[in-house]
Amino acid sequence: MKNEINTNVNDENKKTDEPVKAITDAEARVTRPLEKKEKSYKVRCRRPLLLLAFCLSTIVKAYAQDPALPPTNLGLANIYDGVAGKPGFIYQGYAQYFQAHQLNDGFGNNTHSDLKVNSLLQMNQLIYLSPVRVMGGKLGFTVIVPFVQISSSRLNNQAQAPTVNPGVLGDVVQGTAVQWSDKKLFGKPFSHRVEFDINVPVGSYDSRYNINPSSHVWAYGIYHAFTLMLNDQISISSRNQFNYNSHFIGQKSKAGAYYNGNYSIDYSILKSLKIEAAAYYLTQFNQDSYDGGSHYYQGKYGIDDTKERVFGYGPGLAYFAPNGTLIEAKVFFETAAKNRFEGTRPTLRIAIPLSK
Repeated sequence: MKNEINTNVNDENKKTDEPVKAITDAEARVTRPLEKKEKSYKVRCRRPLLLLAFCLSTIVKAYAQDPALPPTNLGLANIYDGVAGKPGFIYQGYAQYFQAHQLNDGFGNNTHSDLKVNSLLQMNQLIYLSPVRVMGGKLGFTVIVPFVQISSSRLNNQAQAPTVNPGVLGDVVQGTAVQWSDKKLFGKPFSHRVEFDINVPVGSYDSRYNINPSSHVWAYGIYHAFTLMLNDQISISSRNQFNYNSHFIGQKSKAGAYYNGNYSIDYSILKSLKIEAAAYYLTQFNQDSYDGGSHYYQGKYGIDDTKERVFGYGPGLAYFAPNGTLIEAKVFFETAAKNRFEGTRPTLRIAIPLSK
């Protein structure tokens, strides 16, 4: 369920230094007001289905001109991501804490802002893999319900931090998938899945706050996840997702389309214990737009580049219990961020088969 702070201008004539409505999920994104020729910086402290996860992203813009991306999956599921098990119900739970270290501008430079927006995500996912066959695979469905607690602060006590909605319910995600298991690729065991997801904006949102748990936008994503067993000890997994955003509800602003991917390679040190090297990457394809104009924020506010980017990497451990339960723990360190916060992201995932 898309690691995740979204703030958007409701009125084209809204003043630059006026606080803007925020849209959030599990991360944060902030943009500073323009002063003369100074550029606006947008931030995101930031948002995982059939072994699919959505990193709830809190999009926070305290004083923002352009919109921020809605929540997306940033490292919630890595190891064995393409594996779904036998038909039946599966529960997956996720916990992810994001601690912001610095806010980067559109050139990837540290803005040295004293603003910090942190978030704690707890997400619940119910998966049903049916015996119904479609295109040689099994049809599956998933529902994700996230809860996120967000905090914002400034080191300079004289400056006001963005206001945060005390509500904790994030947007619900519904996914429909086709899962292919026990296939072969290059003669190696190969499992993979294609899934289409819809972000339903039913979470906590109040325009009086700068930061909200809901992204306040209908968003759509399609991804392909796979796991390839190289041998009895080593496997690689990846998820590659492409996302499209509609206009923010009641507004003319629209965030650009973007890609996010999760990657991992693991090694068995014991029969039930694996170590892994994991990573994620997010990059926005096109500029944010307003009323259909893709150069609106460049022309009106002097924001040369509204596109976001971030790369996270880190170690992980995975334990496979005798009853089929999977516990995965890892920590990500972010780098190369643009137009968003850069920080660390400890992550915990548990998958429990509910059907015998």
